[in-house]
Amino acid sequence: MYKFLKILFLGFSIAIFSSENIHSQNCIFKFDSTVSVIDGFNIDISPGDTINLLKGHRYFLLLKNINGNKDSVITIRNYDGKVIIDTNFYYGIKFESSSFIKLSGAYIDSIKYGIQILKVEGAGISVDNKSTDVEIENIEIANTSIAGIYAKTDPDCSFTAVRDSFTMYNIYIHDNYLHDIANEGMYIGSSFYTGKTLNCNGKDTLIYPHVIEGVKVYNNILKNIGWDGIQVSSAISDCNIYNNYISNDSYSETYNQMSGILIGGGSKCDCYNNIIVDGKGDGIDVLGLGNEKIFNNLIINPGKNYHPELPVNQYQKHGIYITNLSTLPNAFYNIFNNTIISPKTNGILFRNTESKNNKIYNNIIISPGALNIYGDAAYIYSQPPGIDIDISHNYKDSDFDDIKFINPEENNFALQGSSPVIDQGLNLSEYGIDFDIYNYPRPYGDNFDIGAFEYSPETQNINEYSYNKKTSIKIKNIYPNPFNKSTTIQYSLFFSTFINISVFNNLGQKVKEILNENQNKGDHIIIFKSDDLTDGIYFINYKTNNENITKKVMIYKK
Repeated sequence: MYKFLKILFLGFSIAIFSSENIHSQNCIFKFDSTVSVIDGFNIDISPGDTINLLKGHRYFLLLKNINGNKDSVITIRNYDGKVIIDTNFYYGIKFESSSFIKLSGAYIDSIKYGIQILKVEGAGISVDNKSTDVEIENIEIANTSIAGIYAKTDPDCSFTAVRDSFTMYNIYIHDNYLHDIANEGMYIGSSFYTGKTLNCNGKDTLIYPHVIEGVKVYNNILKNIGWDGIQVSSAISDCNIYNNYISNDSYSETYNQMSGILIGGGSKCDCYNNIIVDGKGDGIDVLGLGNEKIFNNLIINPGKNYHPELPVNQYQKHGIYITNLSTLPNAFYNIFNNTIISPKTNGILFRNTESKNNKIYNNIIISPGALNIYGDAAYIYSQPPGIDIDISHNYKDSDFDDIKFINPEENNFALQGSSPVIDQGLNLSEYGIDFDIYNYPRPYGDNFDIGAFEYSPETQNINEYSYNKKTSIKIKNIYPNPFNKSTTIQYSLFFSTFINISVFNNLGQKVKEILNENQNKGDHIIIFKSDDLTDGIYFINYKTNNENITKKVMIYKK
């Protein structure tokens, strides 16, 4: 029998029900650390409910047959401390036949990663068996023998998870910390988009795995990854990979599994504002459908430590590599405003012969390893000849001195005010690019700067570049708290940015939107009126282009 409490909050009163009670309102369940399986077939869990995981060590967690809906997700979260999984089981957390789920380790403000999977003899988290519409946030995953996060259902001879019978939707993975992962950091979608042969009843059968519509992978930190850092395949629409920090990818040197970010076959993803440092693989591999933008990425030393004893044209590795696996007819690739530092072989290698009207603009490429072999072609190498590419306004140099980065020795590749690339790029606003890797607005001056960074006075105050420097907002005060009719919210923006401020109830449901607009740098004060909200605990969520912060408030009207 499951050990849980089902609690219904009515103002500040609490009533305890058994699992047989009829659902009249959204409910909160509590499961202690002895519970390893939560099955919706056995427990009356409905859309909008919350599952609180009590603190402590647990062996593994299987979540099956738990289904919210598009208007009311089911939130699964840490509650009173850290939830820790340290196991020799073959997964840490697994979703089966579940949908519209939010798995969150962000419930306690003072704990960054409230759910920690510290060791597992398999995958850290697996979203499979036709699960869909899953969000994963603020989870630490480490020391896995295979991938950190899987999100796909592999087809079998039942043919229930093939392309014409199942589609996965809306896989959102953000603000997680993955490190010391033996295989892929994240393996999202099937890499067999063009088909896979299975032997069913003694007969070889070509099947097509399911696709995904809606993927967002952002604000994640990945360190020490054996294979690809982030791999997204078969994501045919609404796919974005951004604001991720990846270091030391591909350390196991496994052939065809070596990149910081892999946009795999069947995917159509925009990839931007990522930082990829000291990996043994290519910085970004692009094998997808096309009609994709790769921009504002900082790629440092890609492949440089991969067989450094051999000539750079052997075991080649590049900053950005584009080839054909599943390109749509006449599709294009736009490679804009990336900064690529010291790639082992070439800065950009473009081998996609199926694409048309490609553009490579405003990129900085410094010191490619193959410069002495290929000459100027080592910066941007198109092979075979005749590929349809327009190449313009890129800055190429063999050393760091002329361009005037702030501090390249400390991996700070923002621009000094005297840099020759300031205002020298093409204006790419028509392509929807109006910000840089710091999320500062573009252009700051008369025109776009070349590279991932747009010069502004604010960047001169940053002593070194790291993932944690991309702070855009500071929450200064919410007073009074608790409050009756209204409270004053004070915050500062370190640069001009879009900001949304919304209020969520204790069930994770959005109940009020306070603000949704672009605001200028500086101090801001707004008033939050409780209006028709009832007594209870609420959460004020501040979301900018690169941050997501939540603060707790209490409304008390009695």
